[in-house]
Amino acid sequence: MNAPESEDLLPPRNSSSGERGQQSAPPWARPIGEPVPPPVVPEDSPSGSFWNRHKTVVNFWLDALLLMLFMVLAWELAILRLAFPKGAGERWRLLGHTAADWQDLTFNTFCGFALGIVVHVMLHWAWIVATIQTRLLGRKATRDDGSHTMIGVGVLFGLIHVLAAGILWARWAIVEMRP
Repeated sequence: MNAPESEDLLPPRNSSSGERGQQSAPPWARPIGEPVPPPVVPEDSPSGSFWNRHKTVVNFWLDALLLMLFMVLAWELAILRLAFPKGAGERWRLLGHTAADWQDLTFNTFCGFALGIVVHVMLHWAWIVATIQTRLLGRKATRDDGSHTMIGVGVLFGLIHVLAAGILWARWAIVEMRP
């Protein structure tokens, strides 16, 4: 009987990268309090989640949409600033639309762009939290137990309230000048 070769004692090779698969230590060999890593599922595996299989494609199309919305928004703002004279009324039209119509279109484009940015941040939230923990706070990145998501929701809630407070202040502070 031959002794097993050292190659037989190592974990199997990962066919996609050529490196040994990373296996976590059994629960009894792990220090107390250390989180259990999730099982490694290849992204191209049929058993992987939809997000794991399509993450790159979803990110590509979202980024392409955000770029397109940004370019449209920049074009609309340039039209409003450079094509229409100051105080343009109903008589001034471009492509059949008044300056007020272009302002409405620009606002709607901005709302779509802002929604896309929020979705982009949501899809990259784990990376954002890990970067803040490791690069800014100098801590080891931790696994999300739901608290990171709650912090994100709280930050979004706070930012929306700051924006709403600024709008309410502007509505209160506006003054109509009489001739």
